[in-house]
Amino acid sequence: MDRKKVLGGAFVLGVGAFIAKVLGAVYRIPLTNNLGSYGIGLYQMVFPVYTLLLDFSGAGVPSAISRLIASNSDDKERGAYQFLSSSLRLLFILGGTAMVFMLLFALPLSKLQGDKNAYLGYVFLSPAVILFAIISCFRGYFQGLMNMKPTAISQIIEQGVKLIAGILLVRALSSNLSVAVGGATLAITLSEIGALIYLYVVYRRKKKKDGLRFNFDKLEHKKRVKSIIKTSIPITLMGTMLPLSHVIDSFMVVNVIGGYRADATSLYGLLSGVVHTILNLPVAICYGISSVTIPTVSSASGIMDKRKNAKRTLWLTFGVSLLGAIACFIFSPTAIRLFFRGLSVGEKQTAVNLVRLTAVTVILLSVIQTSNAVLVGMGKLYAPIFSLGSGIALKSILSFVLMKIPFLNVYGSAIATIACYFFVCLVNLILIFYKRASYESSTTQIRRSIG
Repeated sequence: MDRKKVLGGAFVLGVGAFIAKVLGAVYRIPLTNNLGSYGIGLYQMVFPVYTLLLDFSGAGVPSAISRLIASNSDDKERGAYQFLSSSLRLLFILGGTAMVFMLLFALPLSKLQGDKNAYLGYVFLSPAVILFAIISCFRGYFQGLMNMKPTAISQIIEQGVKLIAGILLVRALSSNLSVAVGGATLAITLSEIGALIYLYVVYRRKKKKDGLRFNFDKLEHKKRVKSIIKTSIPITLMGTMLPLSHVIDSFMVVNVIGGYRADATSLYGLLSGVVHTILNLPVAICYGISSVTIPTVSSASGIMDKRKNAKRTLWLTFGVSLLGAIACFIFSPTAIRLFFRGLSVGEKQTAVNLVRLTAVTVILLSVIQTSNAVLVGMGKLYAPIFSLGSGIALKSILSFVLMKIPFLNVYGSAIATIACYFFVCLVNLILIFYKRASYESSTTQIRRSIG
């Protein structure tokens, strides 16, 4: 695949993701100032479960479809349309099921997390699950054709709509904190509607321009669905790993720290709502690199070309993320002081300490994103599940032990996160380069025997 096309696609997605994250960070400023640390804690409690449901209902589909389309060398345009059609039918069912689950179990989940005031957040956010599932199909379709612009623009639209609608709803409902939190999550549902409308319009225009028509074949549809499921299952399981760790955090942080501190929900809000917002900005740039990696590696003609593309994207990821980590460490005090004015002096200092402590996770998480994509592109679909699953198990145990120490409190969770990401990153790189060494060794032996 053309190197310029790869870098161009990564640049478009990276810029789009970065702008979207900037808009998301800008949104967090008035949101945090209006809701306070407790309100932002309630807001953040909803997202781990929501994100986990997104993964189960289709977050792995864009990567799966893009891989299937990129691997299909015959009539790629027609195949892309067919995979889109089949995925839409499948994801509508899965997304609808996840939406109903979230709606029905909103109250029990919020109670288990330690604060039932998060209930309305679940209720108003539930429709976004099925909307995101449908959006995932369109994004996978465009990414498989190496057209990253629709994905990038739709991400910006999501954040733009959420920013405007969220601020308006939170201010209008500010008399009741739990209702205001529900209004903030309703803004996300509205943002998904905006993104879906844009993607559908772009798709219809492209379909009309291409002039492709094909009859629905039930047998072929079943075959495509099987291919999508077979490819997306490991990608989906991989995608659920990190959200699962966040779900564990959402239950563990408030309940464990709440045993000896009254501000447990506020501390969780600082960690997940403020700190993660800052750290995710540079990681978002590297998301573009990882998204392009799957079709790039999958479409390479041979094993050596696949590994050559993989090495290039890994080095690019490391360089970009290193600069991001340094920027987070240096500028976090200024950013938090300027943008999160609603926090108290003590809360601002805690947030700065957490950002500086976990700045290295910008590098680790970015490399994990790209190395996971490399493994998927090389056909090693279950390798990332092994590394992430092992890392999360390590994180859960370590986090529970460290947060039990009052002196460490929420810092224990941050330390456990660093240990988890370092472990996963190390395992992924060993898997990639060990396989390479093994292959090259066997190739050398064959050549010697022939000679």
